[in-house]
Amino acid sequence: MKKIGVMVAIFSLLLCMPILPASAEENQQSVKQDNVQFTESQKTELATIQKRILADKKELLEKYVEYGALSKEEGDKMYAHFERHYKMMEQHDFQIPSHRPHTKHMPK
Repeated sequence: MKKIGVMVAIFSLLLCMPILPASAEENQQSVKQDNVQFTESQKTELATIQKRILADKKELLEKYVEYGALSKEEGDKMYAHFERHYKMMEQHDFQIPSHRPHTKHMPK
């Protein structure tokens, strides 16, 4: 019975411990990935793939509209969003958007 009490106490202490933020080394690693510069041939290849993905998304949305899962207006609105995203990626040379962790809940 004493062992169970000790185990419960340890378990509850572990649950109450705050989660530690990522180390500075991990943060630097993500910054390094932001600085990648693509060659023109790489940009062309990425653009081709992104255009194919956009066309596939359009085809998928058309099927959802055809099957009645989406209205024509909803499908058009979603496709317009995908087109805006493609144009943004094109303006930024197809760089992967970087993930910025939320600092609101991290201890200072």
